[in-house]
Amino acid sequence: MSEHSSRFDDTAWSGFGTAQTAAEFCTHWLALQCLQIGEVRSGLLLLAREGEGPFARAAQWPSAGGNVEPLGLAAERCLAEHRGLILRGLADALVVLAYPVDVDGNLEGAVVLDVAEREDDALHSALRQIHWGIGWLTTLLLRRRTADQSLVAQRAREAIDVLALAGEQTGLRALAMAVVNDLASRFLCNRVAFGVERKGRARLLALSHSAFFEKKSHFVVALENAMDEALNQRGMVCVPPLDEEQQAVAIAHRDFAASRTICSVVVERAGVGIGVITLERERPFDAEDLRAFQVVAALIGPLLETRIRLDQWLAGRVRDRIQDAWRHLRDPRRPGFRFALVVVAVAFSLIFVDTDYHVPAKAVVEGAVQRAVVAPFDGFLRDAPVRAGFLVRQGQVLATLDERDLLVERRRWLAEREQHGARYRDGLAKHERAGANVALAQMQQAEAQLALTEEKLARAQIVAPFDGLVVAGDLSQLLGSPVEQGRQLFEVAPLDAYRVILKVEDRDIRDVRAGQSGKLILAGLPGELLDFEVRNISLAEADEGKNVFRVEAQLARSDLKLRPGMEGVGKINAGEQTFAWIWTHRLTDWLRLQAWKWLP
Repeated sequence: MSEHSSRFDDTAWSGFGTAQTAAEFCTHWLALQCLQIGEVRSGLLLLAREGEGPFARAAQWPSAGGNVEPLGLAAERCLAEHRGLILRGLADALVVLAYPVDVDGNLEGAVVLDVAEREDDALHSALRQIHWGIGWLTTLLLRRRTADQSLVAQRAREAIDVLALAGEQTGLRALAMAVVNDLASRFLCNRVAFGVERKGRARLLALSHSAFFEKKSHFVVALENAMDEALNQRGMVCVPPLDEEQQAVAIAHRDFAASRTICSVVVERAGVGIGVITLERERPFDAEDLRAFQVVAALIGPLLETRIRLDQWLAGRVRDRIQDAWRHLRDPRRPGFRFALVVVAVAFSLIFVDTDYHVPAKAVVEGAVQRAVVAPFDGFLRDAPVRAGFLVRQGQVLATLDERDLLVERRRWLAEREQHGARYRDGLAKHERAGANVALAQMQQAEAQLALTEEKLARAQIVAPFDGLVVAGDLSQLLGSPVEQGRQLFEVAPLDAYRVILKVEDRDIRDVRAGQSGKLILAGLPGELLDFEVRNISLAEADEGKNVFRVEAQLARSDLKLRPGMEGVGKINAGEQTFAWIWTHRLTDWLRLQAWKWLP
């Protein structure tokens, strides 16, 4: 390295180590990168900056300027592809190296260098140098982000402290006085005023470090006019304005401020201004101060509304409720309020009118007859061509048990029968009656066992007892598994006879009797309103943690396309009652039960 380059390198390192601002840091960092890579014609560093577009120029090397158009084109492509690039043939640039600045997966900028032509290995080495150097930029960006988060956390802490102090006060005036004194000391203000909305005007409620003030004085009138100005615009008003493009009207604020800095922030609740905080001091407010004022106003809004309502007399509270209701009734944005009012009026007018009382209950369709199909003997399942949901015809095979053991057993009993028959005939030929009788008995025993085996073979195929629907049973996953004699394999229900089972809660069963009519809607037939008649009330059972009674009902129609297991909701007509009784009888019954339980 030459003495001239070494001197520039030392200068860059010295400036990099003593940089006081982000701009100085970026400038010296880019210079160091260019000097370490070597033979760099120009360099450009783009970083995301708030208020200057998505990406802005943070540093350029050499600082004297030059044609950066090729670097800008390379930067756009690097930012679009989000990866390091080696580009040739861009305008008058020789070779352009571009590398993105990535912080925690977020694209924060790009570094672009116009370097002299060199070997590909050297170019890749230069990209690696940029990659490692970006670590310093990452530290700068993370430090900046941490500083921003610290400011946000500080504003939040200050606002919460003010809210905690206000929440300790029981009265409206005590709350206002505590808030203005705390804000005055916290933000070094000469004076802080707190006003509340009264009949569309702001009225001064508390003044920092002042126990009393003359309500009709020129000072108070001017201050309330400034508060009105902010309250009418429902926004912050600051004089002098922090932003030259501020659109807020500040005539009253300028008249009141004189040579001081004044800021008014509106305290809102549900989009309605209910108070104003006005702060004064000699030096101007900055953006962080204004954000802190807005956070404080947003947090104390609900608390202020509560204290204002509690500060009113009974007549004032009633008046406010009536005014709120009237305002909501006239508000075109709240048609639901008018609708609710009409509903309430209709409900009160009909509360003592008699109407049909219906007992609601969950309903399920069952077959009038449900035949269980069981295993005729112990064996192994060989085949099961049907399962729940299949329509079957009478005599159709539902399942088949393995017959191999039975065939072997039949051959064994056939052989024993022939053997005992031969002994029986031999005994008759030799006139050995005792031996012949024994052989005859054994032969008859073998014939009985053979008949039993034949019967099992005949029943190895399990068939449907009638035309119907298989409502239970799925053996398709149990082929080859053993089954015990008497085990239920299927459940079949006919397709032309159904009944409805209503599950009525025990608190409503007193109103249900046999012979009552009702209506039913099934989930599978939502457009059909089915009539039924109660036939029988069965015993109680548990259903989803509730005690319910099974009420059997008969449908009035039999030409419906129903399936066992269909569910719906049924309502049993239990006579006439008033709307008031229908809506309150369950609560009344529960209160009576609790009173009987707890009273001595």
